[in-house]
Amino acid sequence: MNNEVFYKSINELNKLYLEKKLSVVEATDLFNKRISNLNKKYNAYLDIYNLESKLDASNADKKIKNGDSNKLTGILVGLKDLVDIENKVTSAGSKILKNNIANKNSKISDDFRNSNSVILGKTNLVEFAFGTLGMNSSTDTCRNPWNTDAVPGGSSSGSAVAVSSGMCTIAIGTDTGGSVRMPASLCGITGFKPSYGVVSRRGVLDLSWSMDHVGPMARSAEDCLEVMKVIAGFDINDKYSYRTKPDFFDEKVFERKDIKIAVPKNYFFDDIDIEIKDTILEAVNKFDNLGYQVEEIEIPFVEDGRKINVGVLLPEALSIHNNYLKQSEKYTKTVINRLLGGLGISSEEYLAASRNMSKFNYQMTKVMNNHDLILTPTVPVKTPLIKNSENPNTFEANSMGKFTGVFNLTGQPSISIPAGRTKEKMPIGLMLSGKIMEDRKVLDVAMDFQKNSDHHKLRPII
Repeated sequence: MNNEVFYKSINELNKLYLEKKLSVVEATDLFNKRISNLNKKYNAYLDIYNLESKLDASNADKKIKNGDSNKLTGILVGLKDLVDIENKVTSAGSKILKNNIANKNSKISDDFRNSNSVILGKTNLVEFAFGTLGMNSSTDTCRNPWNTDAVPGGSSSGSAVAVSSGMCTIAIGTDTGGSVRMPASLCGITGFKPSYGVVSRRGVLDLSWSMDHVGPMARSAEDCLEVMKVIAGFDINDKYSYRTKPDFFDEKVFERKDIKIAVPKNYFFDDIDIEIKDTILEAVNKFDNLGYQVEEIEIPFVEDGRKINVGVLLPEALSIHNNYLKQSEKYTKTVINRLLGGLGISSEEYLAASRNMSKFNYQMTKVMNNHDLILTPTVPVKTPLIKNSENPNTFEANSMGKFTGVFNLTGQPSISIPAGRTKEKMPIGLMLSGKIMEDRKVLDVAMDFQKNSDHHKLRPII
């Protein structure tokens, strides 16, 4: 039980709690001990809430005793250190905010508190969530559990590492250009970016108001769905929040033969590692054999996406960081250089990029009118080694967000799920991206794939 509890699903843990085979206090104690033993090796957590998590656990046990069957009651959670918890530091992985104590909870923190979940601590990240590999000299870089010499992917690096290594059941990440999905792919877990505005960003530090998303990271799409049922929903205090129907994540039944999956011939399969390409094409065949409608298509306009992404991201990030820049000496060199890159983009160029973003979205909507999902690799390159990633301008660093960032421009729901491993036994991620506000369909198809494969069940050797 002790070794297996760290990799139990939400439903499995909930069953153990309800059947009185395991208490939340016992589970929390086991997880806290594991964090104590492993965090020095993997550096997944920046702040560990030993005392607070024990109190959360005790309260959860009382709720269960009184008949609470909420799926997230007693579930062990890690929060990326962009997410505010009242009276706790939100550092964003930066020395600039080392004393930044939140005066209230984020919407997500309230959601977990109201669900009687156990928040174990704040997870590590790229400074201010501005990077793709997971490197951070201010907090020390996380280590990929599949190979501690390899990067974990960014920027939600600590959340991915914590889930992958069994230091929490689920974690929350943010995704501006792929920062939930990239580390999920590299660490062999599942990462879901919901439709733009489905999850409130109130109390979550911004990077780009046009492209920021918040989403769950877990071992399976099924667990991501359970989290989404709790954290999704309209927030009147978040101007970017969208109204969704009360049944937005309720069970939906679909026929495989009615689901059209598009596989782009261009861009997403250009200039990618051959092992990744072969693995994803194997997954394409699997979907075809399962009875889905799989069709190759051309999407020529996506090649413009990277330029548009940069044209929108850098000026917005610079604007958000305007006050912090007075302490520029405290930034890591990589992040300050990226921020200053925004100075080279004029207001006219930003407006042009914003208009091109709208045009891009219109073109993607036309593509999605004929398809339910787009299937692609999550990232185009194998997991780089830390020692080869000190330079922020490596081919791997510049390529990592090439595919994921497309769906931040459009705001589409997008998920990365494990699809195989390289010859070096490193995970390879498959990405499924759906129509705006069809989040449940993306999760359903991902769950179907995982019911018919074992890639998400593989664990690193700890």
